Amino acid sequence: MKYSLLLYLWANLSLSFGQIQITKPNPKLFFDAKYVTLDSTIPRRPNAIVENFHRYNVTEKQFVPYNNLGNYGTAYYPLMFTNSNPIGFKHGFNSFDLYFIHPKEVKYFNTKTPYTNLDFVFGGKEEIVGGAEFAVNIKPNIGLGFSFHRNSFKGSSLNQLSIHNLFSIQNNYQSKNKRYELKISFIFNGIKNQENGGWSQSDVFTNPFYIKHKSFVSVFLNNASNNWSERNINLNNQINLGKKTDVQINDSTKRKMVVQPKYAIVHDFEFSHWKFRYKDYVTDSAFYPRLIYNTDSTDDFTKTWKLTNGVYFKILQNDSMPKKLLFIAGAQYSFIQYKQRFTNQFIQDIQLKAKIYNQADEAFFGYVVDASVDVAPKYIGDFEVNFLGKLNFKKSVSIAVSGNVSLASPSQKQDFYYGNHYTYNNTFKKILQIKAQADISWRKQLLYATVQNYFIHHFIYYDTASLPQQYQKPINVLVLKLQKDFNTKHIFSGTTLYAQWISNNNLIRLPVFAMKQTLYYKGGWISGKLNAQLGFDITYNTNFRGNAYNPSLALFYLQDKMNLKFYPVLDVFFSLHVKFTNIFLRVEHANQGMFKQKGIYTAPNYGYLDRTFRAGITWQFYD
Repeated sequence: MKYSLLLYLWANLSLSFGQIQITKPNPKLFFDAKYVTLDSTIPRRPNAIVENFHRYNVTEKQFVPYNNLGNYGTAYYPLMFTNSNPIGFKHGFNSFDLYFIHPKEVKYFNTKTPYTNLDFVFGGKEEIVGGAEFAVNIKPNIGLGFSFHRNSFKGSSLNQLSIHNLFSIQNNYQSKNKRYELKISFIFNGIKNQENGGWSQSDVFTNPFYIKHKSFVSVFLNNASNNWSERNINLNNQINLGKKTDVQINDSTKRKMVVQPKYAIVHDFEFSHWKFRYKDYVTDSAFYPRLIYNTDSTDDFTKTWKLTNGVYFKILQNDSMPKKLLFIAGAQYSFIQYKQRFTNQFIQDIQLKAKIYNQADEAFFGYVVDASVDVAPKYIGDFEVNFLGKLNFKKSVSIAVSGNVSLASPSQKQDFYYGNHYTYNNTFKKILQIKAQADISWRKQLLYATVQNYFIHHFIYYDTASLPQQYQKPINVLVLKLQKDFNTKHIFSGTTLYAQWISNNNLIRLPVFAMKQTLYYKGGWISGKLNAQLGFDITYNTNFRGNAYNPSLALFYLQDKMNLKFYPVLDVFFSLHVKFTNIFLRVEHANQGMFKQKGIYTAPNYGYLDRTFRAGITWQFYD
């Protein structure tokens, strides 16, 4: 009896456990995190496998190659000519723009479960780059997120520390009937760079002691720094107009009166407080030409307060009108306070905007045409027109022609500046720029080509005294970019070539040719669960008489004393990809000392980074 009872209980327990089914969540549902930006309202998923993650520097991810001052986070310049000519108000301090978080780039997530992305890079001497991105939907129609990025690079030279603290918090909301949408963000950009003015000794790459100990090389400035800060609040309201319809949720439940948006009225509000400050507690009369206002130290600052309101009417993409004409039109008003030393200006900027377009990447013939004109008294006559025409063929081939025509007023910094080392007041004319571009993309063959042509009249440059000058004749610049990749089961090879022609090399000094070559072996480890890559990058550009850098003005200017010489730079890397995790090991400038030329100057007195080992990881998870 006893054994019979035990057998009965065992059978029932076995049957009960046998009926339990542990089901896994639907991966598409569980990991379904999508985001939009103010620039692109098409939902996108974050990429779990980050290609070329070992290129962590933001300047390595641009359309053209860039050089910095030998330390990540410092001022930079493009090796191929690139120039924007926006209309209306511009403060003109743009040497660090690529590092900033901009309102139109903030990601507004819609997630099924909390989404987190962590990244971390370390190496060199007390050098750390790290950040975090987090998003969660506290309700199905309310999303909350934030991002944080910190850069702390000490550098190999004296007084070269670069610290970035970039932060954003954002919230997006949609009413249950889809009538109203709100996106709001707060951004803080804080950058502090010690400025050493470069090496004051010319034998850094030939003196055996200095080759190994860059921290003992004397520099021009020992107590100077640049500080950039920006606080930005952006609020985007959208009221959707359209018929209300019933939406079927399941067999027994309906959600009534949901708007099928066809049109929208958009209100965009932005408040920003931006500040640039250059401090130097030593006279440094040997480095700068003069001291104007204070003879014992320098504390120059420029500040702006900007309040912007824009109202727009737009036609929305919907199922009843796919890939047809879309339209946006409206007006934007900005009130700006610009302050610099004893200057305190109040400026108004009024722009009328319009845009017609379709889904350019999906339609056989995609097009975008947008235009802006400034009607404020200070900037009246400024205008800008951008256009794009694109043919998308079925066999992964697309051909695009785009361009820009603009007539824009000079920036505040180009018009006048009052600093302790430099002061000037100009009456420059408006700058006319015509840019034409052609792109060919053959994705199946991994072949991409771009041709750009710039025509600029009244171009503004900074002369050998760091003062802005306006060239009264037109200049032309032609830029070519060709990229061809080969991708087999185990080998990837990517070649990118750049070339440019400049009509006046006395004003714009850049290399004629540049290239980047990537080659790596890829394969699976441990039953194919770990995807590994082992390879190298080679970058090179021809010699040229590069511009010098002025720390107090935070700009590059013409110089005639030094011709910059280059050799191919080799970076070796190893990376692993597993599910939502990416890990890399990288040796930068691995071939340092292997040439007769023992080092590279990226600008006069500023040396390229030494051979450096770095390691990094990104970790994306949902829970």
